[in-house]
Amino acid sequence: MRRPCLCLLISFLLATPPANAADAPGVVFLVPGVGGIDFITPLNAQITLPRAGVPHEIRVFEWTYGTGRLLRDLQDTRRLMAKADELAEAVRQVKANDPSRPVYLVGHSGGGGLVLAAAERLPPSTLERIVLLSAAVSPGYDLRPALRATRREIVSFNSAADAFFLGWGTTTFGTPDRVYGPAAGRYGFQIPDDLDEDGRQLYQRLVQLPWRWDMIFDFRGGLHNSTIAPHFLARHVAPWLKP
Repeated sequence: MRRPCLCLLISFLLATPPANAADAPGVVFLVPGVGGIDFITPLNAQITLPRAGVPHEIRVFEWTYGTGRLLRDLQDTRRLMAKADELAEAVRQVKANDPSRPVYLVGHSGGGGLVLAAAERLPPSTLERIVLLSAAVSPGYDLRPALRATRREIVSFNSAADAFFLGWGTTTFGTPDRVYGPAAGRYGFQIPDDLDEDGRQLYQRLVQLPWRWDMIFDFRGGLHNSTIAPHFLARHVAPWLKP
């Protein structure tokens, strides 16, 4: 059974190459997780997303301290905020060069915290969408500022099976927004009870997509890194990154 799947994956990755970045209509900023060991994320995305029909330029935003320094990345809030400033400035530069060029932010794990912080620094409706893959931020994270910066949805993929990294890990060492407990990428974001009308309208654009058993066929077993598997990116993430 493994050999046909492997052949299918290889044929998919060797399909028609993506368009030249200069011709791409938009930009997708991809933000990996903590520890400098999430190299598979940019590799998967830069190969898989264009071949799944995403027409945009894929840019990887590197922000970690380096390989293996997970706790420092996770707990150094000052550095994370400085990197959020850098990402927001990179987005502003894209829009300054071409205001009509759509920009998407995709964050995996701890990179989700950086993506949200960057969005909070941007004017309203600057971004097209934000996609969060196994986000390591707290379930009570206030998404309203990021939603205001986004024309369309914030899409968050979560899994109750992500017990080690987003259960034990964030309970023991905290989330990037310094909350100790299960992260939003495990059970989802909590919608506040005391929202005003503006807040309710904003949260209507939060799309939460929990893991399902049929996702196993896309090589997503519900664990932490399964949201960055090639088949999962192609089938479930790529549609949110198209015009």
